Amino acid sequence: MSKLPSSASQPARANPSTPQAKTVTEAPIPTLRPAPRWVGIALAVTEGGSVAGLFIFLLARSWLRWSDPLIDFPRTLYAAWRLNEGDLLYKDVVSWYGPLAHLMEAAAFKVFGVGLNTIVMLNLAVTVGVLLLLRAIFGTLGNRLAGWLGMVVFLCVFAFGNYGPISNYNFITPYASQATYGFAGLLLMLWALLHHIKSGRPIWLAIAGLGMAITYLDKPEELLAAAGTLGVYLLVRVIQSARIEAPHTQWAVARRWLARALAWLAGGFFCAWLPVFLFFAAKGGLAYASYAANYVPGTMLSSSFRSTIEGSPLMKVIFGFDQPWLNFRFELWQGGWFVLTCGLMAIAAHAWTRTKRHSAGWWAWPIIVLLAAGAAAWLARLSDDLGPEFALPVCFAAGAYAIRSLRTAWHGSADFSRSLALTVFGIAAALMLGRMILSARILHFGFFQMPLAVLFWVHLILAEASRPTPGAMRRNWLLPVAFSALMLLGSGTLLRTSLSYYALKNYPVGTGRDRFYSFQPGDYTAGEYLNTMIAAFRQNTPNARTLAAFPEGIAVNYHLRIRNPLAEMDFQPVALGFAGPDHVLDELKAHPPDAIFLFNLDLSEYGAKYFGVDDASGRDIALWLGSHYTPVVQVGPTKNSVTGYCIDLAVPAVTESTRPPLAK
Repeated sequence: MSKLPSSASQPARANPSTPQAKTVTEAPIPTLRPAPRWVGIALAVTEGGSVAGLFIFLLARSWLRWSDPLIDFPRTLYAAWRLNEGDLLYKDVVSWYGPLAHLMEAAAFKVFGVGLNTIVMLNLAVTVGVLLLLRAIFGTLGNRLAGWLGMVVFLCVFAFGNYGPISNYNFITPYASQATYGFAGLLLMLWALLHHIKSGRPIWLAIAGLGMAITYLDKPEELLAAAGTLGVYLLVRVIQSARIEAPHTQWAVARRWLARALAWLAGGFFCAWLPVFLFFAAKGGLAYASYAANYVPGTMLSSSFRSTIEGSPLMKVIFGFDQPWLNFRFELWQGGWFVLTCGLMAIAAHAWTRTKRHSAGWWAWPIIVLLAAGAAAWLARLSDDLGPEFALPVCFAAGAYAIRSLRTAWHGSADFSRSLALTVFGIAAALMLGRMILSARILHFGFFQMPLAVLFWVHLILAEASRPTPGAMRRNWLLPVAFSALMLLGSGTLLRTSLSYYALKNYPVGTGRDRFYSFQPGDYTAGEYLNTMIAAFRQNTPNARTLAAFPEGIAVNYHLRIRNPLAEMDFQPVALGFAGPDHVLDELKAHPPDAIFLFNLDLSEYGAKYFGVDDASGRDIALWLGSHYTPVVQVGPTKNSVTGYCIDLAVPAVTESTRPPLAK
């Protein structure tokens, strides 16, 4: 049962005899005999111990096997190292995301030393913080079973997920640390809002403002979810404040409440935002500070951001804009199966518990058979991927609770607090789906966009549909048991996929504090190429002081601790569309690197076969490099190569007549 009161801050009506105040007589809900104290202690120890044991098990099985050698995550390492060296974010090092995570990682390098293991430990701390926030949210909103199951699903499916060769979609080495930092900030805001519903103390609004600031400084997805959730919350509370003296609506009271609420929210927000602004102001002045501290909303509203999405085939697939109608039909079909399964589970549970003890009517068995069939169909899809089942149902459920909250606020229902709490959780879950509404999956960005949606549905089933009902002989135990078993089976299937990928990663990459493991060269060549590129650079260009890799490869710069003279870190079509090919070419002419790596890398998913084949993929840049650099050694491809990389290490050409031959 929920720990929220039936009405946290809603006093009794001043005039209960008014027509709007209705007295509803309901059948009594059977009370449960309180369990002995030792049972509660045993359950708490079991809950904490099992989650901690699962966390340690997953950590041990996946240790140093989380990241991809060349793609995405190395940008985090390189940016943190450069900032630790004193370079300026968004000037000397260009990032696509907000500044807070970069600053935290650079500070960690400053305190604990430069190394991949420093970032890993920092992200493990963030993951533990997320776990604690999830437990705190369910401790306020739901019951112990929902909280335990939510933490287990989060760990098995999202925190340590690895569902493909590219392994940057987990909470330990994410493709962008802003995704996990922003998720933690969103959870902090939700937890604070739930406590504000419960107690009405304004300090919780300040904490919510702090969480809002963390999302503001990190990632657009969480910022949209936080802003939308906070907006709905304030709207409902304003209506409730205005109607608190029903039947006379007091909008003056509501305005005063809103002014105080905004003041507390602003106080918490500026506690996080203002230090970041002052840091950048000290580094580069007020104009630079304004740009950096407001980078996330500024990027969301920029024309370059929109044009990059519209012009990239890969981004269209990620957002589901490639075939929106077919994607919507698929989401609807999968979501329908999910709703049918959950609905049959609820019907079966209620039918079972409303009959005599240990017996059920004959009509309950067909429902249970259908339940098993629906569960099997959903589990078959769940074993392949997770996401389409939750997208539309979560959006519809969140919308329904939002409408219910507005009604309870207007009519002064005793269920106001609970409705608003579910609305806060549901709206955040629905908005976090955002760009996934037409392409819901956990394979890539779902590792931080899907958890709230899944956990919201877990709560609806375990804490809402299984609540005691009038006439029930006992608590509805069938639904929690069946749904928990279904979620554990699905999560275990997905976990088995992740562990199978982790088990294949035994090839050491890097050295010292930057050592990690990747796939064997015959399975996935990225780790082998990174080692070979590092060795080739040290052997053939030991005096080079700057290095750039085209179209990707900033990992080489980080492991060699050598600067890229260009502010950009990647040069594939999406990155070039964001920065502008002409701007990159001007930078290249002004600051030519001492050496370059040039990948013969298949970029088909970005819309171009290879780097430099057309304007969008950097034709002018490739032509300039070809006329000003000469190859000195070729790295790969190897005999067992699957991807077919071909990488040239090149140095500036003195003249065409003195160009040395290509060394094999």
